[in-house]
Amino acid sequence: MIDAHAPSTRSARTPYARCALVGLGGLFAGVTGPLLSTFVPLLVRDALGEHRLVIGAVMAIDNVLLLLLVPWAGAASDRASARGQGRLPIVVSGFVLAAVGMALFPYSATLGIAGLIGATVVLYTGINLQRSPFHALIADLVPSRYRSLATGSFTFQMCVGAIVFLMLGRMLGMQPAFLIAAGTVIAIALAFTVGLREPAVSTSHGTEATFRSLFDAAWSAIRGVVPGLRAVFIASLLLQLTFQTFTTWFALHGTERFGVRPEDVTVGFIAWAVGGMIGALPAGVIGVRIGRRNTMLVGLALMAGCLLALHRVTHVSHATPLLALASASWTLPTVNAYPLFVEPIPRARRGVLAALFVLSMALGGAIGDPLNGGLFDLFGGYRPLFLMMTIYTALAFVAVLFVPRGAGEADTG
Repeated sequence: MIDAHAPSTRSARTPYARCALVGLGGLFAGVTGPLLSTFVPLLVRDALGEHRLVIGAVMAIDNVLLLLLVPWAGAASDRASARGQGRLPIVVSGFVLAAVGMALFPYSATLGIAGLIGATVVLYTGINLQRSPFHALIADLVPSRYRSLATGSFTFQMCVGAIVFLMLGRMLGMQPAFLIAAGTVIAIALAFTVGLREPAVSTSHGTEATFRSLFDAAWSAIRGVVPGLRAVFIASLLLQLTFQTFTTWFALHGTERFGVRPEDVTVGFIAWAVGGMIGALPAGVIGVRIGRRNTMLVGLALMAGCLLALHRVTHVSHATPLLALASASWTLPTVNAYPLFVEPIPRARRGVLAALFVLSMALGGAIGDPLNGGLFDLFGGYRPLFLMMTIYTALAFVAVLFVPRGAGEADTG
């Protein structure tokens, strides 16, 4: 069993095993996310027909549960940590619920709309229940100096899981892929239960971790009470906005600009996943070596350059290596943003602040689709996709510049 009481000094042995085990949370995201994005809309449409309003309502269940459960679970994990129960039971419960939902979902449509909604609620309850407690758990279990390695492991395993399960879904079909995914999630839950041991009881009182803590934390971040917290919040939002722009609109951009079939555009998504897989672990190492702020700035600058070059290419074969390089650059700020964000946060408040971080990412995604849709309407097409992504990345670079030097770096909390 991995002990979280190991010393966190610079001379301590690098906790590779612990980072690898914590990174299984990224495998969970890679296993569930791509399959859901690929098959859930199709299954909902097949079950409900062309009733688009009802389809939209069912698809919105995920966002409703995210807004309800992410802050609640973060505050609940702080209370559990204060009582000595730890955050891990909440995380494992989320994994188990998600596994049940994954196993049931392909068959739920046979029970009609009630079965489909029931499976959707179970599935997304599990996914959203574990998000903020898991992020807080990373900071609880991994010494400050090595948190970038842990988030690098998370991102690496997420990309590997996405590639493998997209291929499984394509080769085996929806039902076998969902069942294999459910078994994989159960295995991750067992690995966490057996392999992780949380540190000693938090010194905070359970009453300090209330649902209102989220609003207090958000207001403190807006006012800039904690140096650098507001800037990282904005940078993370813009980073997610950039990523959401690509995932939502690249297929339409590619078919219009390069004149290829929709099936051929998938090579761009694969290139992005491969680039993320290649860059994730080095991003963690670089963050440890040169600091989190510097690594984020380097990554955002490289990413902006790649995106600007993508704006000028005219053939999909030329875009593919640039997409992989842009994704590898994207891992540098992605891997180091959360460790920088969480560094000044005391353990008693990590669940609530982790919820705030997760919600900032969700807000970037929620803003992105309508904003970009309006801009594409304004320009009369999808041609400026990568130019828009360049602007978002440049703004994120500027936001990181407002993080004071030394703020959020390892062992400075």
